[in-house]
Amino acid sequence: MTHDKPKAVLHVDLDGAAHIYRHHGWNYPLDHDPLFETGIANLLDFLAQNELRATLFVVADQLDHPKSRALLQRAVDAGHEIASHTLTHPELRRLGRDDRRRELVDSKARLEKELGVTVRGFRAPSYQIDRETFALLAEAGYQWDSSVFPNAKFARQLEALSIEPFPHHPLLDTPLLELPLPDSPGPVPFHPSYSILLGQWYFERGLRRHRKTGAPLVMLFHLTDFANPLPGDALPRTVLDNWRAKYYTLSNLSAAEKRRRCQRMLDAVRRHYRVATTRELVAEDVRERKLVLGIATTHETSAALYRGHDCLAAISEERLDRVKFSTKYPPKLSIESVVNTAGVDPREITDVVIAGLPPGKLFKRFVANQADDTFEYHALNDYFPHANKLLYRAFAWTRSLGYRGVLGFLEEKYGIRPRLHFAPHHQCHAASAYRTAPFDDALIVTADGVGDYVSVTVASGSGGRMKLLHSIGYPHSFGQFYTACTQVLGFRANRHEGKITGLSGFGKVDPQLYDKVRSTLRGSGKGFKLDKRYYSEGIIRGWSTKALKRGEDLFETLQYRNFKAPLRRLLKGHSREDVACVFQTILEEQLVELVRPFAEQTGLRNLCLAGGVFANVKANAALFRGLGFDQVYIFPNMGDGGLSCGAALELLQAEPRPFDSVYWGPDFTEAQMEAALRAQAPAGVSFRRYDDVERVIAELLAAKKVVARFNGRMEFGPRALCNRTILYAADEPEANNWLNKRLGRTEFMPFAPVAMKEHADELFLGIQGTEHALKFMTIILDCTEFTRQKCPAIVHVDGTARPQLVTADINPSMHRILTHYHELTGVPLLVNTSYNMHEEPIVCTPEDGVRAFLDSKLDFLAMGPFVATLAGTAELPQQGTAHGARSEVEARR
Repeated sequence: MTHDKPKAVLHVDLDGAAHIYRHHGWNYPLDHDPLFETGIANLLDFLAQNELRATLFVVADQLDHPKSRALLQRAVDAGHEIASHTLTHPELRRLGRDDRRRELVDSKARLEKELGVTVRGFRAPSYQIDRETFALLAEAGYQWDSSVFPNAKFARQLEALSIEPFPHHPLLDTPLLELPLPDSPGPVPFHPSYSILLGQWYFERGLRRHRKTGAPLVMLFHLTDFANPLPGDALPRTVLDNWRAKYYTLSNLSAAEKRRRCQRMLDAVRRHYRVATTRELVAEDVRERKLVLGIATTHETSAALYRGHDCLAAISEERLDRVKFSTKYPPKLSIESVVNTAGVDPREITDVVIAGLPPGKLFKRFVANQADDTFEYHALNDYFPHANKLLYRAFAWTRSLGYRGVLGFLEEKYGIRPRLHFAPHHQCHAASAYRTAPFDDALIVTADGVGDYVSVTVASGSGGRMKLLHSIGYPHSFGQFYTACTQVLGFRANRHEGKITGLSGFGKVDPQLYDKVRSTLRGSGKGFKLDKRYYSEGIIRGWSTKALKRGEDLFETLQYRNFKAPLRRLLKGHSREDVACVFQTILEEQLVELVRPFAEQTGLRNLCLAGGVFANVKANAALFRGLGFDQVYIFPNMGDGGLSCGAALELLQAEPRPFDSVYWGPDFTEAQMEAALRAQAPAGVSFRRYDDVERVIAELLAAKKVVARFNGRMEFGPRALCNRTILYAADEPEANNWLNKRLGRTEFMPFAPVAMKEHADELFLGIQGTEHALKFMTIILDCTEFTRQKCPAIVHVDGTARPQLVTADINPSMHRILTHYHELTGVPLLVNTSYNMHEEPIVCTPEDGVRAFLDSKLDFLAMGPFVATLAGTAELPQQGTAHGARSEVEARR
């Protein structure tokens, strides 16, 4: 049946000879436009003969000529739609915002007034469209645009990951539609204006290519395709310009011959498409972007599900497979979890975004990166490890070969095959921070070990657009620098860098040691470089059989080091505290030196940070305060686990919109919690349900009991933000030692605090500008004297703390606990540490929570409305009945 065919629409750009001449810098000698006059007359006859209606894109200043106005009115009377091709046919990219707006607004108004039509559509001259023009079109009341080709060039022009060939919304939260033009198989478009000259074969080749997409076809004609040849007195006098003018106006062919060729092309289209109007296409064939699934692929795989700006669910694979920093790909458990948590129909997932380059692009970077590294001679001993370096980098590339496997899983699991997109690693980091920031204009800095063979980027963000200003390639990496310190001091890479941050507070900056470590850098600031005599990624020393048995990725089980023997010899004789202090100091200095020129150059007063390096709360504070920014924001899941969010947000091109919490993980019912507690009856668990469980928890904490808290949706990211957390009074400085020992941890950083926001000024100094970051425990503050005296367990040796500030609307349960605790003790603050055993991920399910409770032998577990204890450790509160305890369940019986 005819209606089974996809739609094709006919568009015609009505550029007159005067507009073509002006575009090419020629003087148009006539006071009338024979190209426009003959072209539109011949066009209308062609359309009438084929019984078709088209959309005509009019340059509004054609209405200055009475004959042109009459011809346009004839087109309107024949039922053809009128769209805008601007007011004067300028190069939009050369215009400022106000002049550009005037071209859009005034052309629409004039066409509507003088022709009595409603102008819904637009096409930019020379297809000069960008995000700002999209926004202006939406503001001016246009319904759709058709200026974009779905190819890599236009994706870069629009700062988009990719452009699909179907009608779609190019901007989030605006009704404006984009009707893409068909992409070309060659260097020029295959629409009739070029195919008239290149031949029917060129058009048919392009048509075959477009048909494979399954998308509707926008068949674009120009007035030159139908007009009579220009008369001699209208052509330039010089030989070259005369030839070019004939070429661009198709004056080297008769109108009859051009019409014959156009008819052949139209006939080819009608064999495969049903020719419809643009109004029909817009009403019926728009591809809505419903749900977007972001996938993180590297050191911590994860999945995030978005509907527009809103994150419906996000989780890292480690929380489900219980392997810390799990690298399993595809992250099947995470994908299933976000679909179930969000409670959506998986068939609504229209797009999947991979946080990483596809294999082809990544391979080019791999080769270039390896070549640069090989020929960058530092010392003879640098060349021995190159085989290992090659392996290290090749692993990242071979892993990318499996990125498309996520589509196979989705098809097998849910019977869907969404569109697949790829976003560069550091672009995803930048998007995660900027597109969720509480401000619109910002300097964006990303830094980690490596991602897509890049380690650092600096970008500016404004109006939802990010512009890359600078990048540093691998292996010259702040992450590698800090990890080398982690390893040389005997700790595990990519796990224990936080211990170095804590340890640094106990050391001093020994000038001799500082000079030694500083000498291991061959460049600083924008030109940061590691001296490869001291640093080298991927020197494999063995592998961990235990890690393999736990199910960790093969490459992750390899025991490799990021430093060479000369670095260890250089640091010999210095205390580990001093070494940590010097590395921390140099990291902070180098970050400040890197960012300073861009802060000065752009004048941007807000700072966005993402990437694993910015898990370092001291470095975050140093950057913010050292450069005097007004505000700072760090994406809460700043490491690779957060890339899934950044990938989705970058595809959506979301303008900055902040959130107040990252409770995006799964939630569990009371019945599920009770079942998990009952199941541990043989282990001696007993519990009660309390109506006012927050008051009971506060009383237990005031009585110096340790309470594990499991409540609501799980946090997304490395920080325990009170829903999977361990709480304790902050007045015991020794608590860091004995509680960490009970949890099997070795930490040098004190516990972090959670505090009531309304009391923040009593507790901390220098809050201004960090307010949003303090919701997520991502920056340090100096403590007041009150906090130093009353809450020593959370005060670092340098007088700082890493607080989370809560409000009644963000986490009502935790706020009630703090309120009751404050009433009982006069202190509006508690110790808040993550609910997990050493080297395990934070607990996710009720079963995880009970298991960790049994292993740690903490005093109490407060799971939802239940409070549980273990036989022989503590008794359930007897006063619970007075506070609303209803039924005591003795799970031991």
